[in-house]
Amino acid sequence: LFFLPSIGLALCVADSEPSSGKRHIPYSAMALRWGIIGPGKISHDFATALATIVNDSGERLHKVVAVASSSAERAKEFATKHGIEHALSSYEELVKLSEVDVVYVGSLHPNHVEHSRLALNHGKPVLCEKPMTVTSKEAREVCALAKSKGLFFMEAVWSRFLPAYRYMLEVIQSGVIGEARVVQVSFGFNPVEKVDRLIKKEKAGGATLDIGIYVLNVALMAFGDNMPEKINASGYLYDTGVDHTTSMTLLFSEERLASLNISVNTAYPNEAYILGSKGWVKIAAPFWCSTRVEVSDGTVKEFPLPDAPFPFVFPNSCGLRFEAEEVRRCLSEGLKESRIMPHSTSLLFQDILAEVRKQIGVTMPQDSQ
Repeated sequence: LFFLPSIGLALCVADSEPSSGKRHIPYSAMALRWGIIGPGKISHDFATALATIVNDSGERLHKVVAVASSSAERAKEFATKHGIEHALSSYEELVKLSEVDVVYVGSLHPNHVEHSRLALNHGKPVLCEKPMTVTSKEAREVCALAKSKGLFFMEAVWSRFLPAYRYMLEVIQSGVIGEARVVQVSFGFNPVEKVDRLIKKEKAGGATLDIGIYVLNVALMAFGDNMPEKINASGYLYDTGVDHTTSMTLLFSEERLASLNISVNTAYPNEAYILGSKGWVKIAAPFWCSTRVEVSDGTVKEFPLPDAPFPFVFPNSCGLRFEAEEVRRCLSEGLKESRIMPHSTSLLFQDILAEVRKQIGVTMPQDSQ
């Protein structure tokens, strides 16, 4: 379903064994039933994207059956909008529901560990929003818990599943651009109003934790899911101690380089380039959810998204449907993790982000736990 050409990426060869029969259900023949933790903006977009996935008979292949929030009012409002049966003010009530096949953790990332553990400890597979944790230690603990329980867990790095990114890998594999040698990515925006989750340390704010994973993802997909040989990072911090603008240079084996720039107070072009010995491939803005890829030989590919029942909060969020379909496929096959977004890649993201934060002087309370 999600074939990616083999260019040495861990995502192509990760060993994802069936989970000893646990949660092995023929979802290809029935709707996958979701419980959502955290009825925020990204959860709205996720639920809306799920509604666009139907079979040839027009029957929905995904259904949100429960939503939980610390606010009963917010849960009820979300449930009413999306036609959800259970609106709960207790996360534990949600993970105990037999009707819930899999849990989507859409809360703020400082809460991802707690909510992922809660779901896994109650026997529920998990799709957790990025970043899955604040620290590498937390990420390893969550992945270890999922494995010990024999349950599926995946970090929701949705870019990996988009048709534009699959095509980008096909272009690299084809040899059209020669050897991929340099990756250049910029991701920056200046919100009209300052958002707590971007500027406050207690919210694990800052550019690196909020959007760093998107630029890293392009480099790792282009060069293979391997740790860079050297990381150089510099940046500027808010008075709160979190970064607003950061520049990363990653040096990989075979003299390959990634130049990655992020900011939450400056507008960037938001494009991604993979530069090769013979040409280049460009993922058009907004690169993290792009529907357009351009190649130096003049080829242009468009990947339009279907209409949805509600407007989205964020651009091209209908693309969240592809990661949801990957979850359904993996659960149908009884897999513990995705070959496209395996645990090893999540841990790699966290290790790189940790080193970047260390070099620019951003510490979080979770670092000492």
